[in-house]
Amino acid sequence: MAKVRVILKKMKDRKIRNFYPFVYKDEVKSIMGNYENGDIVDVVSEDLSFVGRGYINDNASTLVRVLTTQDEKIDKKFIKNRIKTAYENRKHILNETNSIRLFYSEADGFSGLIVDMFGKYLSVQFRTLGIEKFKEEIIKSLREVIKPKGIYERSDMGSRIKEGLELKSGLIYGEIPDEIIMEDNGMKFIIDIVNGQKTGFFLDQRDSRKFIMNYIKPNSKVLDVFSSSGGFSMAALKKGSKKVVAIDKSPEALEVAKKNYSLNEFEGDFSTIEGDAFSILNILSQKKEKYDLIVLDPPALVKSKNDVKKGRDLFYNLCDNGFKLIEKDGILGVCTCAYHITLQDLIEVTRMAASKNGKLLKVVGVTYQPEDHPWILHIPESLYLKCLWVKVMN
Repeated sequence: MAKVRVILKKMKDRKIRNFYPFVYKDEVKSIMGNYENGDIVDVVSEDLSFVGRGYINDNASTLVRVLTTQDEKIDKKFIKNRIKTAYENRKHILNETNSIRLFYSEADGFSGLIVDMFGKYLSVQFRTLGIEKFKEEIIKSLREVIKPKGIYERSDMGSRIKEGLELKSGLIYGEIPDEIIMEDNGMKFIIDIVNGQKTGFFLDQRDSRKFIMNYIKPNSKVLDVFSSSGGFSMAALKKGSKKVVAIDKSPEALEVAKKNYSLNEFEGDFSTIEGDAFSILNILSQKKEKYDLIVLDPPALVKSKNDVKKGRDLFYNLCDNGFKLIEKDGILGVCTCAYHITLQDLIEVTRMAASKNGKLLKVVGVTYQPEDHPWILHIPESLYLKCLWVKVMN
């Protein structure tokens, strides 16, 4: 039993018993005992019966992140078992690719920890103070279970500041090469763990790339908007597209996209446009250029519930310009990695933009994050990536 007990208000224990891991300040009746932020505490019901155990931080928006609903010690053995279980649940995916998300925060039972595996190398993020306190045990467990050649920390996300932590990045163990070659859906991608976006690559669009490759026709023209290092661009080129244009504001990402093009020895024409995607789409639509496939995959445009209306307006703008650029029987993909923008939001703004442009749409599919980014039904926040794929009907 932890020394500190967080006593919940009446009925607030139900969601924790039903595997929801977050305790918010307004759900707490009182706290018994003294603690430091990041300490392990027990969460108990109003009658003081055990509900769960996790770490506390009263500076964060989430007061307690519950790690277990069992009366068990949270130590290196606990951490190692969680990492081992996560790996066992994913290792079959390594038959198709050499790179996976190895550990996905609360969806794998340890909120605040992200681990991506690129070949024999790991990129890790310690997002919270509670996780930071277990850093040494986590690294030891990763070395014992995965046996990587190198581990690099990419704890350089802004959310750490809210946790009272400084931004960090750097080599933790072994060595990290300047470039790692990732194999995915029959394509090769250059991974730069040290300087790449997020942990080095957006692994979460694997299923979406695989899905849309079934609809890309040879000699098609493709526009990859918010392309990063060109995941959808390479998928289009692999399927024989004659012209692919990638748009992104990051010159570094576009340089990697060009390297990926050369690495795969594709024959189609590939070019990049650096700058603000919203402005570039406006310019292209005025030029009346047309594309057979357009992918709109922006970064998280919405960070909170308060931003949903603004986010919907931004997606409407993107879709509006997208339909001005689409061929008569072309396909448009619109994706969101923002939890607060729902699939229904995407459907509605896409339909409204299509109606404005006189387009009749057929849904060809919906894709989500892949299996190595688990979606836990009891944790709605674990589902963040939604992609709607629609075809313009003649």
